Amino acid sequence: MAGRKKSDHLDGYAQGKSVSQEVSIQQKLFSLVKTYPKVYFIMWKYAPQLLPNSDIKTFDDLKNTYKSFTAGMTEQSCNNWLMEENVQTAVKWLLKREHQAKLIELYNTYYDKAKDDTNAFKAFTDFSDKFFAEEKDSELLGILNGIKDDELE
Repeated sequence: MAGRKKSDHLDGYAQGKSVSQEVSIQQKLFSLVKTYPKVYFIMWKYAPQLLPNSDIKTFDDLKNTYKSFTAGMTEQSCNNWLMEENVQTAVKWLLKREHQAKLIELYNTYYDKAKDDTNAFKAFTDFSDKFFAEEKDSELLGILNGIKDDELE
């Protein structure tokens, strides 16, 4: 039988230039909110540059581009989704990803400036300490969140 050997992809991931092992932002949002209109609305409202069609400027453009929106969906009714817990979780996840990308840009900016300026070098080292300490803080917060308030007394 012609084809791939079973051992070609032991890790379960496809291989190739355009294949990412991480799910796309759109897929992640869909896993959180379960409907495409909510996914497109969240992306349009908080990260329009990530939409496949970047020419979308208004809600009507969004609704006309993505046919998953029904006739009864208005911008106001879609804004009401922002009160849903799963939508808030999705928005928070997206904003956290954008924030992380901005921190990486800032890290690179500080790094470039630190090569020529001692003050910038100090700012770079201070920023680096905080930037990389966040992971340690998150682990500690995870542990602390498991402790009940009455156990702290």
